[in-house]
Amino acid sequence: MIKTASLKVSMLTIQFLTAIVGIICLGALPGLFNGLSIDLNGYLQTIKELTIKLTSPLSLTYSVNHQVSRPLFPEILIRYKESLMIFIGALLLSLIIALVIVYLMFLYQKVNVVVKKSFIILESLPDVLIIMIVQLLVVWFLKKTNILLVNIAAAGDQKVRALPIICLSIPTTIMFIKLLSLRVEEEILKEYALFANAKGINRIGVFFKHILRNVLLSFFFFTKTNIWFMLSNLYIIEYFFNSIGIFIFLKDYNTIEIFTVSLLLIYIPIFLYIQIFNLFTSKLIKEVS
Repeated sequence: MIKTASLKVSMLTIQFLTAIVGIICLGALPGLFNGLSIDLNGYLQTIKELTIKLTSPLSLTYSVNHQVSRPLFPEILIRYKESLMIFIGALLLSLIIALVIVYLMFLYQKVNVVVKKSFIILESLPDVLIIMIVQLLVVWFLKKTNILLVNIAAAGDQKVRALPIICLSIPTTIMFIKLLSLRVEEEILKEYALFANAKGINRIGVFFKHILRNVLLSFFFFTKTNIWFMLSNLYIIEYFFNSIGIFIFLKDYNTIEIFTVSLLLIYIPIFLYIQIFNLFTSKLIKEVS
């Protein structure tokens, strides 16, 4: 057992270090090209220089208007925190809304039909159009009532979170509802659910005591894929709302060092989440079975 645990730790360490090396190689990729020709020596030199700089992260700087140099830390962490707040907020909001809607779909057939029909319209709308519609609705409400519900964009160092969280959660919620409703429909037909119904347990009891646990396990498997979908949308969200997130910071100060550090900040939490999830997956599956 100790050998197995030691082997797993070694494999995870190798996997993590391999990913870090891959990110560094990706960040140094501009050094591979010298005009239209490939410069392998220049690429290797760029990797070496980048690795040396990353060993002293507090010495990294970024240039404002190509004149003033400022320390990269803690500025990039402030931007990273802003993106993380929007990301986690949208993820939690999507999960809560999806669970409530799927629960109502499970109880009421009319809700099931309405939600599935509305998906036909919502899925045909591009994410950019959804953002614009939400912003226009806020402006329209402001003109009608003279009440600004939420800020529609940031100015300077001003933070805007509520509307970006809502806009990012819309496509995510749709994906969650589709996945969860499909899994619920599959679980209903399984023997344990039929047996629970035969024993006289009502639909609410069957849902919360039996179906929900199995469905959530599948959901957490799916979130590993959905994270990358949300990150791709997060850049669009930050651009449209002029948010002070890490993606806009990367766009404004696009250097090899900043690109690499940004990738590391994004990758490491995702890696830890996946590994922690995998660590408990086998135990959860045993409990469910």
